[in-house]
Amino acid sequence: MQRCWLSYVAPWAIGLALTGMMPAGRPVLAQSGSETVIDFSIRPQPLASALSRYGDATGNEALYEGGLADGRVSADVQGRLTPTEALQRLLAGTGLVARFVAEGTFVLAPGPQHKSRQAMPAAHRRYYALIQEDVLDTLCRLHEARPNHYRLVTVFWIAQSGAVEDLLRVGTSGSASTDQLIDQTLGGLKFREPPPADFVQPVRLLFVPQGPGVNPGCATADARLRAHGAAP
Repeated sequence: MQRCWLSYVAPWAIGLALTGMMPAGRPVLAQSGSETVIDFSIRPQPLASALSRYGDATGNEALYEGGLADGRVSADVQGRLTPTEALQRLLAGTGLVARFVAEGTFVLAPGPQHKSRQAMPAAHRRYYALIQEDVLDTLCRLHEARPNHYRLVTVFWIAQSGAVEDLLRVGTSGSASTDQLIDQTLGGLKFREPPPADFVQPVRLLFVPQGPGVNPGCATADARLRAHGAAP
């Protein structure tokens, strides 16, 4: 089981670190709760097919850039292992890391030592900041959908008009009504400006929970909204 994205954008960790990336040092961030031990027998093979075998055995789904697996070969995975242990072994030597972003769903990305050193164009960096501000300003107005208690990923495509033209949510807030509100709100969002030329899409935003009473993302958004006379 796997879903390949045509393009990849490093995640913004809204809520955990307002303008930072999620840490990528650990090879796998395990799923919550206890894991069942499974008998694995996945021989070294092209990574895409190994991930498919892994998904069949575990029910876990991989999200990754369409060409990220090209030319990579999985390591040997044999014996009784938890899904997390098996995934760590499978990715050994590939230069990729995995992070579970929702129950049964993980994202593959290049490890720190394999990331491109090419600087992102200034116009693109500015637009990512604009996206983050507009998404936070929109969700933080809504008490039920404020991003302080759920962990999920949204993937969306932005039209030249600046409007969101397609949206995929991976994971759940734990409430069907909140999920529907997030989908409707972000699906109908129009950003202040259209994306710059050659802007890489889709855009992926990772929302992570905060500790009790702590939500720096919405705290910043609330201050910005109050300054414009639109406090939540």
